[in-house]
Amino acid sequence: MPLPMTKKTKMPRVALISFGSYRLRVNRPEADMDLLALCPSHCSRTAFFASLVKILKGDNRVKEVHAIATAYTPVIKFVFNGIAIDLLFARLSNDTKLWEHKKGETFLIEDPDLRDLDEAGVRSLNGARVAQLLMSSAPNLEAFRTTLIAVKEWANMHGLYSNVLGFLGGINYALLVACICKRNRKAKPATLLKAFFQTYSRWTWPMPVTLSHITYSPPEGVLPLPVWDSKSNPRDRMHVMPILTPTYPSMNSAYNVGRPQLRRLNSAFYNAFRIVAEIEKGTKSWRDLFEGNEFFKRHSYFLQVRITASNASSYREWFRFVESRLRLLIAGLDSHHHGVQAEPFCRFYDRTYNSNGVCTGFGKSEPHCKTESLFYIALRFGSNIHKADLSYGVSEFLHKVNNWIGRGVDKDLGIEILRHSQLPKVLLKKFIMKHDIHMSQETFFYTKRRYEENLNEESPVLVKDAIDEAKEELTKEIEVQTKDQSTHLPSGSWAMKVLGTNVLKVSISPAKRPRT
Repeated sequence: MPLPMTKKTKMPRVALISFGSYRLRVNRPEADMDLLALCPSHCSRTAFFASLVKILKGDNRVKEVHAIATAYTPVIKFVFNGIAIDLLFARLSNDTKLWEHKKGETFLIEDPDLRDLDEAGVRSLNGARVAQLLMSSAPNLEAFRTTLIAVKEWANMHGLYSNVLGFLGGINYALLVACICKRNRKAKPATLLKAFFQTYSRWTWPMPVTLSHITYSPPEGVLPLPVWDSKSNPRDRMHVMPILTPTYPSMNSAYNVGRPQLRRLNSAFYNAFRIVAEIEKGTKSWRDLFEGNEFFKRHSYFLQVRITASNASSYREWFRFVESRLRLLIAGLDSHHHGVQAEPFCRFYDRTYNSNGVCTGFGKSEPHCKTESLFYIALRFGSNIHKADLSYGVSEFLHKVNNWIGRGVDKDLGIEILRHSQLPKVLLKKFIMKHDIHMSQETFFYTKRRYEENLNEESPVLVKDAIDEAKEELTKEIEVQTKDQSTHLPSGSWAMKVLGTNVLKVSISPAKRPRT
């Protein structure tokens, strides 16, 4: 309850709690930092967002302040001294707990802290609660961390890491790894990694993954809140890849995952399991697991989405909006009725422009120059499809971006189909470590070092190649040039087919944009 304020009463301290990858100590050097601000009972979310955003914008150490108060989980995004931060808000009804909390001590979030919170507040609080539970329940915390680091790097390299784009994010992979660790309490990272890919390549989705028993009754003093239940809730029944949070109220942390993304994840899990099994036999090395895959060589046709703005400042908000709507485009294209499967690759490729607006290659442009990112969706067609008009799949997506109130003449979007031979050559190379695919050498060697330390005691065969190659080959960037030709997939109902002359090409003109 709120404390009576007197001259001798101290104002309750705001507790700042880290969670997510940073809290678990599995963050990549360039990753965002997730923070939760636990505030006193008298502080409202509206007042917190308004006042803090004003303060942040007045601080010259802070850049790119972007408050999203209406999001599913309200967040303030900003960059502080070069570090990207996602800040959530929740308030406690018990001011005494905040008042007694000592600076520097871990603030333990408990069930009674859910009292008097709305659903957005519960979602904000549960991110930190899940991180604390994962750390306290892991049978071997270092084995959990090492395995999770490896899984995240694998997912990044293979274009499978982004909750916004309908794949899995950090919390999703953490829960999946935690379940494997719980089932294999004494296993070391190599065994856990193999069990991870083996288990989820065979998982019968939408059977939910649960770390603990689902509790449907609220803790004492807490109002009843919606708990994930596919039997009674039609919306929950539509989820294709439920990965449930272990704290009350249990939620599906992977509610964004769509069928096209699940299809890619299932295939990737299976391929990774095969590679790890070969590593165990000594016929492959760890490099085969972490290197870039054959995605752009396995398909013949791609939908290219081009997000453009006149400068970096205009680009940031435009990019965030378009990125958040790309799931609509992916879902719209994937149609059994039209004989089309959409295979998204979860990565953006930045193109560099000079001050004259001329593209000079791939990489970041100067802040005052044109800024552009490319996103790719591979297209697979039924064996009876010889021509296809994909306009049916882009209509809802275009409606959303066309009617965004923040769009101006300096922001543009282009959609077009490319044959394999028309792809930028940089996509047709096989990468081990490149900054333009967001994996630094520091991150790569950190991952390998953790693996070498943890695997060496378990099986020399598993790490022999990794250690040798790290000393000799992986000190430089490895690029394997590929031939400019498509590879043939096995025949079947989803064989690759030529589109013919009916090629979709859409470019949106800001001047003709309908207004809301």
